[in-house]
Amino acid sequence: MTDLERQLAAVLERLSAQYETEQRRHSEQVEALRRQVETLREQVERLDGQVTRWTDYFGTPAARSRGRWI
Repeated sequence: MTDLERQLAAVLERLSAQYETEQRRHSEQVEALRRQVETLREQVERLDGQVTRWTDYFGTPAARSRGRWI
């Protein structure tokens, strides 16, 4: 193996290791974002349930205002 081939092999090994490191880091970031999205989805569902219960109990603002003026 020539010196140039050894240098090329070393560079390719470093690039390969760097690629694997970046892939792991990106995978971890994607997983963290997925967890955040899931948490936000759960919060939205809870808020939606609360709004539905409040609307069922109090009615909508438009319906309340119509009722007061009739």
